[in-house]
Amino acid sequence: MSPDLRAYLGRELKAGYAAREALAAALLPDGYPPSLKDRVACVTLLAGSGSRWVESVREARAAGAAVEFDEAKPRGLYPVRNLMGEGPERLPIASYALRAVRGLGYNVIVTRGFEAEIESSILRPLGYRAGDYAFREQAVREGKPRGHGDAAFQCMELWADKEYVIFNFGGDASSPLTAALGLAFIAAMDRDGAAPGLLLPVARKPSPAYPIRVDVEGRPLSFGHAKLKAAPAGASAGAVGSVQAGGSADDGGYADDGGYADDGAAYTNVGVRIYRAAELADAIGELRRRHWTAERGYALPGNDPAGGEFALDNVDEYLAEKGRARLLYVARPEELSPVKSLADVPRFESDIGAVYRDRMPRA
Repeated sequence: MSPDLRAYLGRELKAGYAAREALAAALLPDGYPPSLKDRVACVTLLAGSGSRWVESVREARAAGAAVEFDEAKPRGLYPVRNLMGEGPERLPIASYALRAVRGLGYNVIVTRGFEAEIESSILRPLGYRAGDYAFREQAVREGKPRGHGDAAFQCMELWADKEYVIFNFGGDASSPLTAALGLAFIAAMDRDGAAPGLLLPVARKPSPAYPIRVDVEGRPLSFGHAKLKAAPAGASAGAVGSVQAGGSADDGGYADDGGYADDGAAYTNVGVRIYRAAELADAIGELRRRHWTAERGYALPGNDPAGGEFALDNVDEYLAEKGRARLLYVARPEELSPVKSLADVPRFESDIGAVYRDRMPRA
């Protein structure tokens, strides 16, 4: 393995974005690596509408807008402009997430119903064939799904026999280039025995909602997700100071005083996450052992106590605490364009257009 690959996950983290075309040429010379397909599961989360989405649909109707969309459906089924250069003029939002992982592995789609519509409006127009995918309906607790970490647990038997698992989200502006490059990167490192348990593609932008703090070696120290403001999942309370507030940060993340450095930008994750399957399974098992009971459900340190959720962010924090998480700076800031409400759709369409101006790997 070239030492340059290792450097892009460390001290040369900040150089990754400028080098991404060269990395794609080196790691994806003939498009998606077919030798990986049988070793990969791609899990797309398409289970929920979201309270903000439902509220926005109701507000639009109350204001007199003709919104012809069943609010019980996942927002990923809402039709938007198709800017992929293939397929019909309009496709559901989640088409972009499922296009990003098409051809990379066996697909698992986590749902809460509407599977027939997902097949007819997304999978068949994108060329998915029967046998390439499976649905898994996410069970709820007290009428509510309990997070994407719990979704990963519920579909574990569909990915646990693979080497790698890619997770992405049905409402995101997902990039096929980011997904394929991240997968090829972790596989290349694995051949040399140097792969992390989590490879997290990141973008860099001013004042992100969920900043990632890094040390001088480019390793993640902490994640700024609102659900992770207290102790990291799996860490003792005494470890909070060293992980959350201390440590030496590079000038590409935060300054030591916690303020933004140089250009005011910080790293932040996009929707795609890539795990080594065995380490993901171990992390889920350990976090459930520590923080789940049949009586109360989930109670992870740092999460909203009322929500009772288990997030993949908790897994990421756990793996970072063990030194098994690395960042790969190859994602566009436009990939940080999730649709949470109707008002987000114009921005999503603009940003996904920018994403698809990249040279995409052949599926």
